[in-house]
Amino acid sequence: MPLRHIALRTCDLPGTKRFYMEYLGLREAFTHPGMLFLESAGGQDLLNFVEVRKPIDPEAGGLDHFGIHVAPRRFPALRKRLQAAGVKVVGQRGRSSIYVKDPNGYTLELYVD
Repeated sequence: MPLRHIALRTCDLPGTKRFYMEYLGLREAFTHPGMLFLESAGGQDLLNFVEVRKPIDPEAGGLDHFGIHVAPRRFPALRKRLQAAGVKVVGQRGRSSIYVKDPNGYTLELYVD
């Protein structure tokens, strides 16, 4: 049973869309009111954001982080694009993985294997 999608809450759907599409290069899979469904270029998995009104606390639900695989040839350019956009790297694992916070406060690992 493969994992097909993960659904996360957001109070800022437009900012979330900009971060994942403009900075990370994900595509919008399809539209749905109050939600954002994103897919990566090489995968069939979906990242789903559900718009909520109440503030969210990413630490409260037990989620540590989630990861997106980046092609090795794209990794240096992606890192530069995030830096130019003011996205702070909050951690790294060697030279093959960086951790950033998305607009919602979720920790996202961008990694190369």
